[in-house]
Amino acid sequence: MEARQFFHDSEIPQSEAERPLIIVGNGPAGMQCLVELRRRGFTAPVTLFGEEDWAPYDRVKLSTFLSGSTGFDDLTNLPAELDADVEHLVGRAIIEINPTRRWVEDSLGQRHPYSRLVLALGSEAHIPGIPGTELSGVLRFRDMADAQALMARRLRSTHTVVIGGGLLGIEAAHSLCRFGTNVTLIQHADRLMNRQLDSEAAGMVADSLARAGVDVRLHARVKSVEGRERVEGVRLADDQVLPCDTVVFATGIAPRTALARRAGITVASGIRVNASMQTSNPYIYAVGECAQFQDRVCGLVMPALQQARVAAANLAGDAVSYVPVADSTWLKVLSLEVFSAGLFSDEARGLVHRTLVYRDREKGIYRALMLRAGRVVGTVSVGPWPERQQVLNRISDGKRLWPWQIGRFALTGTLGDHSGQSVRQWPVATVVCQCRGLTKGQLQGYLDQGVSTVTSLKQASGAATVCGGCEPLLDSLCGGEGGIKRTVPGGRALAVIACLSALLLGLALWLPPPAPATSVLDMSLFEQVSRNNVWRQWSGYAVLIASLLLLLMSLKKRFPGLPLGGFSGWRIAHVALGAVALGLLYWHTGFSLGENLNRWLMLSFLGVGVMGIAAALLTRLQASMPALGRLRQGSTWLHILVCWPLPALLAFHILSTYYF
Repeated sequence: MEARQFFHDSEIPQSEAERPLIIVGNGPAGMQCLVELRRRGFTAPVTLFGEEDWAPYDRVKLSTFLSGSTGFDDLTNLPAELDADVEHLVGRAIIEINPTRRWVEDSLGQRHPYSRLVLALGSEAHIPGIPGTELSGVLRFRDMADAQALMARRLRSTHTVVIGGGLLGIEAAHSLCRFGTNVTLIQHADRLMNRQLDSEAAGMVADSLARAGVDVRLHARVKSVEGRERVEGVRLADDQVLPCDTVVFATGIAPRTALARRAGITVASGIRVNASMQTSNPYIYAVGECAQFQDRVCGLVMPALQQARVAAANLAGDAVSYVPVADSTWLKVLSLEVFSAGLFSDEARGLVHRTLVYRDREKGIYRALMLRAGRVVGTVSVGPWPERQQVLNRISDGKRLWPWQIGRFALTGTLGDHSGQSVRQWPVATVVCQCRGLTKGQLQGYLDQGVSTVTSLKQASGAATVCGGCEPLLDSLCGGEGGIKRTVPGGRALAVIACLSALLLGLALWLPPPAPATSVLDMSLFEQVSRNNVWRQWSGYAVLIASLLLLLMSLKKRFPGLPLGGFSGWRIAHVALGAVALGLLYWHTGFSLGENLNRWLMLSFLGVGVMGIAAALLTRLQASMPALGRLRQGSTWLHILVCWPLPALLAFHILSTYYF
């Protein structure tokens, strides 16, 4: 029989200074609360309780652990704040809270007094109330114990049914089918990850899952788990029976509230908290998946960590209020990067005014922006997207998109925010690590203190230790290849051609035109050709053909599937042909502006040339001076805009020449 030790109430110290702050739960929210307390100079004693027998681990990586691509040591990431001054008790569940006397009792029967109490209890796997869930072979996928049970089961299972098409269900199905097991994934909704993706993005995930060998069943509902003592199959709502020997439930979560409810703390769906993360008892706080702020219980890591920071700030004496941000999901599913935030789902499309979509099926890229009154209110994407963090910032700050940004997104899938910039050039208030809520200014503070590498910055700040999606941004901030050390393929050739073109164009415009000869014998070769109607006609044709070729070559970036080399080679050829076109134009006109529409035509030609030269030079210079990114974008767009009148002006010029 297990010994139980109790303190009498008289033995509980009453001095506030003798009572530690207690955090119940060593998951992401509890650990973040501890880290933030220490960073804010909170030096009082802290006791940290963990119910599981494991050291704190990264739940986000459980699926990679299940698949065998990540070891247990890679899951643990103990912060420096978890030092000898913190009493860390693992395998010690808290079973009772006495709010009046301010102590908690653990599973060994020991009572621990507290000055303040933080409940980071998390949630537990939700198992639907259907017959057969008690049979042997019914598992869940939520924590380390579940992952180990699945690892032991995967080698002997011949057919596994995974119920639940959320992230955990998808990852479990994919991990299990890698070991020769037939896997069926059942989702009651019309698409996978229906809370994180829209129909098109979810379809791309489903296709990838099917290619991996998983049988995906949508619009399906499990009526019961069949079998006598162990699982033999699942019965669907249409009475179809799928034979199987293992059933894995990944059907959502339920906040852990029983402990708070027994203590008389106000509970609804979760433990009710105010903007300071205080419960109905002012000495008790709640954060993460067990807490309910207003009418919402968070089920994602990012808001849980944000709540932990707010609670720690108030415990340290700073008045900070919790302001929910737009829910965002930034994950890697089946090697696909999926991202969503704000109003993005099919059901929310009625709340937006316009949806912008960019697709590149060959590269597996899908990006959608939801706009309301010209502002980004939601987004969803599949595939790599370097601008994800900037898009999240746009949802937060509510800035309007300019028309050229909308056009750029439709053509290239990018908005151009901070394009080509090192993170060093970003505003200090820009969020870099969304999961931890760390801004560029906060991370720069660590660099100013002597941190110099991405690894040390991750350890010091905690950035990129949850989902890892912002690690390239940290590399950029530290001056890595993702930042200022950017190279432009063919940049030197661009610069040489642009400089020569600028020099010759400048000389042609600066030098006075040659005076007309007084006799035929004194005429120069240029004047003889320029006054010859046949030569003038052919030089005009050459300018027209060069202009059409330049227009066609500019489409290479819009249609990357075109053959004959990559974009960088076509860009060099485009600039070289532009220089030739300027020479032909000089041969045809001597850069004489002419009158009426001819004057506008010449000005348009010269404007296109000048802006093209500027864009080429800035493209090369941007590699070493990222701050020129916006200037380069502006010159490129001006180069395109000045082209617009050319077709109409050329048509009028040709018609007027032949008509008269």
